[in-house]
Amino acid sequence: MEWYKDGVNITVPKDKRLKIEDNKLVIEDPKDEDAGNYTCRAVLTKGNGTIGERLIEVIVKPHVGMQKDVTVVEGEKLKLECMVFGRPLPEISWTFGNETFYRSRDRVMLQEHNGVANALFVIKEAAMEDRGLYSCIATNANNSTDSAEVNVRVKDKLAALWPFLGICAEVFVLCAIILIYEKKRNKTELEESDTDNSPETKNTPDHGKDSVRQRK
Repeated sequence: MEWYKDGVNITVPKDKRLKIEDNKLVIEDPKDEDAGNYTCRAVLTKGNGTIGERLIEVIVKPHVGMQKDVTVVEGEKLKLECMVFGRPLPEISWTFGNETFYRSRDRVMLQEHNGVANALFVIKEAAMEDRGLYSCIATNANNSTDSAEVNVRVKDKLAALWPFLGICAEVFVLCAIILIYEKKRNKTELEESDTDNSPETKNTPDHGKDSVRQRK
């Protein structure tokens, strides 16, 4: 019995993870690079005759990863990245609400990302109705699937302006209070100064001094 991977004879494995036991090929700790076309071929012990062979396709189950939450400001670009692993590369589709996207249409653009077609979901100008849960779904040739979800929040484009306006209003009110207080204080000091310098105050007889003189 002979074993081949993608046309290369591996009957005498160079990789220690590969073992042939009782005409069975065993791969320990399999990795993505182990995907491919394996051929089991029965040959005559004498001569070069081949009794038969069997082709076995090994596929790596797809795995998908994404951020859990994404926040975008209304009117800015919404970009969702779907990290996809698997061999051969799986096909990517997206779902949002009751819609499924296999290709670009309407306001949605599906683009290549890290060599994987449709792994990037883009909306040029995000709107409030774009809020919600998005799913990236990877499907391979064996109909094996994996998916990941991301929750998208869309913020009002004026949201950052309201705190600024609030701060400005507080500063304005504070300045107005200080100005009114200063004006009242200055007015009071001016009135007190006028009272101290009035002629009646200056001409008022000093009865205390006269009393002291009479006693003397």
